[in-house]
Amino acid sequence: MATPLPLMVYLDLNHWYALGDALAGAPQNPDHVTALKQFQGHVERGEVMFPLSAVHYMELTENPRDAHRERAADAMALLSRFVTMAPESKILDEELALELNRRLGRPAFPKKVAKFGIGVGFAFGEAKRMVLKGITEENRQELETRLGMSVSQFEASANATAEYWVLRGPTATLRSAIPNYDPYVARRIADAQLADFSVMINTLRTVPDIAKRPMDAICARQLSFDIIDNYTRALMSAGFMMRTPFHGPTELTDFLTALPSRKVVTMMHFHYLKDVHRNWTINDLRDIAALSIAIPYCDAVVTDKKARDTAVNRAHLDKEFNTPIFSSLTDLTKHLESTYT
Repeated sequence: MATPLPLMVYLDLNHWYALGDALAGAPQNPDHVTALKQFQGHVERGEVMFPLSAVHYMELTENPRDAHRERAADAMALLSRFVTMAPESKILDEELALELNRRLGRPAFPKKVAKFGIGVGFAFGEAKRMVLKGITEENRQELETRLGMSVSQFEASANATAEYWVLRGPTATLRSAIPNYDPYVARRIADAQLADFSVMINTLRTVPDIAKRPMDAICARQLSFDIIDNYTRALMSAGFMMRTPFHGPTELTDFLTALPSRKVVTMMHFHYLKDVHRNWTINDLRDIAALSIAIPYCDAVVTDKKARDTAVNRAHLDKEFNTPIFSSLTDLTKHLESTYT
């Protein structure tokens, strides 16, 4: 009998902070201690994996509080074992190729992309690991004798240590001492993205003709700003050479919402935009970007209450992708209990 694959469970960063506090002996809620113990057992038995996303790394790096980063990194190292989700851009390449093939028959052999891998490099699209190079067999044997472990074990240990410190980040004292260290590079890129997104928000609120077609506006913006490079590559690989096979906004909207990640983004944006008083933040866009991969490709998701309400009660994405979506660690523990009993 084949060994069942572990469940992939995505946790929003605020839940990692909660687990970090529980691991440090200062739980926000007594239930979090129980949850941490249960999750650790599932991980050790190979039943569950808790993958990290690029958003986790960016948001954790930007947190100036050393203790918060350290606690979260400790919990992440324990439960994720540095398993990471592929970046949105990589998965988009596959989704676009598959949907073009389904609709138009090309490309004939759509590319496949691994959804989960190891390490921060994989999360950002450049999978790398440290390896010892240029040593002779004699050097290898001598090194293994001195280390008391094989070279492969040493490499694994070194990579795990490096991964942990990437998550935890340097202390405030070290940050100021590292030349050109800037933990907010991604934040400035996100600021520009939010500014672009705000243009669409204002247009939907002030231009009546556009306001009547919010889905088309949302998809048009995604195509023009968020995924234009992926879309261009997909058309060229399918032999269209920049000649779009779709005519009009309706066809493009239908095509984009057939892509799993774009379906999540579009529906989350659509329902969030109904709240005309909402003050959009960078975290909103980042959370939706992470959920665009987590909801279609993970087996369960734990996010915040607002995102969960929108995804489940308005967009019904849990039913669309058969992915349970929760807003508390306690609800996840109950789900896992029912799954493994």
